[in-house]
Amino acid sequence: MSPRLSRISVLEQVPLFEGGEVRRTLEDLVHLGRGLEEFGYHRLWLAEHHSTGSFLSSAPDLLMMRILDATDRIRVGSGGVMAMHYGSLQMAERFATLAALHPGRVDMGLGRAPGGDMRAAGALNQGHIIDPDAINTLIEETVALLRDDLPAAHPYASIEVHPRPAQMPEVWLLGSSGQSAAWAGVHDLNYAYAQFFTGRQQVEIMNHYRAHLPENSGIRADGAPGSAVSSGHGSIHGGQTLSALCVSAAATREEAREQALVAADARFSLRTGRPMRFRDPATLDAAYRAEVERYLERDTAIIVGTYDEVAQALSSFAENHGTEEVMLISYIDDVEVKTRQYAELAARLL
Repeated sequence: MSPRLSRISVLEQVPLFEGGEVRRTLEDLVHLGRGLEEFGYHRLWLAEHHSTGSFLSSAPDLLMMRILDATDRIRVGSGGVMAMHYGSLQMAERFATLAALHPGRVDMGLGRAPGGDMRAAGALNQGHIIDPDAINTLIEETVALLRDDLPAAHPYASIEVHPRPAQMPEVWLLGSSGQSAAWAGVHDLNYAYAQFFTGRQQVEIMNHYRAHLPENSGIRADGAPGSAVSSGHGSIHGGQTLSALCVSAAATREEAREQALVAADARFSLRTGRPMRFRDPATLDAAYRAEVERYLERDTAIIVGTYDEVAQALSSFAENHGTEEVMLISYIDDVEVKTRQYAELAARLL
């Protein structure tokens, strides 16, 4: 039995629009976070990108701290921390510190991508770029440090994570394949699928994830998250799923489509080898705009429509794909317009 949609959340990549101000863009996150909390959103995640002028999310844990301090209830997390750039103890201690300061509100989303090109990866790691095959081991080690269950023979077995918060962060694996879903399940982690990136989430992937969860994970027989059973993992268990989807919703289809051209322009540029840019569609020349409009017509990763149409599409997606939570991402420069979009969708979904 597939779980019903019970939570909605937001992912922010913190795009910097052409002509935009860096400080204003960063401070808009506080306004957005407070609005999402008021509307009943469950969590707000920050992405991680490096060496790009298109995104301002190079330090998600610092942005998390700013939003956590400015809000009271909404969960705040990384979507995600790119594990290859950090040591296992470093990640564990940073997120344990956030969780100690803000109990029950911190999410640790872990990603396996570089979040930038390999030159940036080299600079982040002093030239010692981790072997891709070793990233899974690094993530396992990080989670084991938080759970305090490293094998006795492990060289870091005597290492302790401090502070030790009363409520550990929720730990999520970010992915976009059946392989990552199965890996998250086997390791008893929550799983987030990047539908906004691939546009092709398979309907069975969340059940594939659940099939690999240990029997004592924090999930009920009906497929909904439940109370975790203690198995030496402390409070860190899997069983929760979410799908991250790109949306453009407005009062009319025409407004929504114009708004969606921002995302389509950026995605089309990325796929055709151009620099990714976020800009007002009104500034595009006619020939290029026509190309972007054609691309938008065939891009399955962007849900475009009126508030009612997008809300219905999200509900249907969650039901068809067996996920209990959808995480929304949109590319709107005006934070008031973005906040209004999320308010309208929350009113229809919650």
